[in-house]
Amino acid sequence: MKNDILLPKKTSKYKDIIESMRKKMTSGEWAQDFIIPSERELAEHYGVNRITIRKAIANLKQQGYLHSEAKRGNYVLPPRSHDSNMLYSFSDDTRRLGGMPGQKILEFGFVPVSEFIRSNLQLPLSYQSILRIKRVRLSDTTPMGIQTSYLKLKPEQFITQQELEDAGSLYMLLEEKLNIHMMEAYESIGARLPSPVERQYLEIGIEEVVLTSSRITYSSDRKPVEYVEMIYPTSRYVYRMKVNRDTFNY
Repeated sequence: MKNDILLPKKTSKYKDIIESMRKKMTSGEWAQDFIIPSERELAEHYGVNRITIRKAIANLKQQGYLHSEAKRGNYVLPPRSHDSNMLYSFSDDTRRLGGMPGQKILEFGFVPVSEFIRSNLQLPLSYQSILRIKRVRLSDTTPMGIQTSYLKLKPEQFITQQELEDAGSLYMLLEEKLNIHMMEAYESIGARLPSPVERQYLEIGIEEVVLTSSRITYSSDRKPVEYVEMIYPTSRYVYRMKVNRDTFNY
């Protein structure tokens, strides 16, 4: 296999490997049903150990790009497997659209648990406070939305604001540090006029409508981990959903 990929310095090789392999599949270099190189070959190609490659492959399986079978290995799934009903982070979406994801952290700290959050995240009474993170999400330098996340973490689990700033992606940080893999979500969508503060953060006019979304995100063990509220300007964000006949009950 050609050693034709130069990975950027001072970035996570794990993230770069995922992006490199994903580009091979979306570009058609690794077409549908293509059996990708072995872990050993990929480790040699990217100059990392096999554990890093194994984690990257696991990530791409979760995103619906790869599947594995005994005696066959890891092979590429058809595009519809990862274009529909997959859970993507804002960073993933922004990169797929050609932008550079960024963030401005507005709040990072523990707040009292409301009954609304307790109910949505199935929190026991022992949880009296919860980590809340509020961020303006950026594509390059353009503000794309405001996200407010409430994270259900165990007492021995923790993340810091500096770690989030360094990682850039909350889901990636949870995955790499705490081995929490976000798998599915239940989401409600609406629209309204923004508040003056929201208009200021999003740099939009007084009459522009914002798309609102509230979501409960579940980890790979099917337990709720995050409740997040999101606000996006309708002029900058398009919500895409694939619908087929099986979706409807006639």
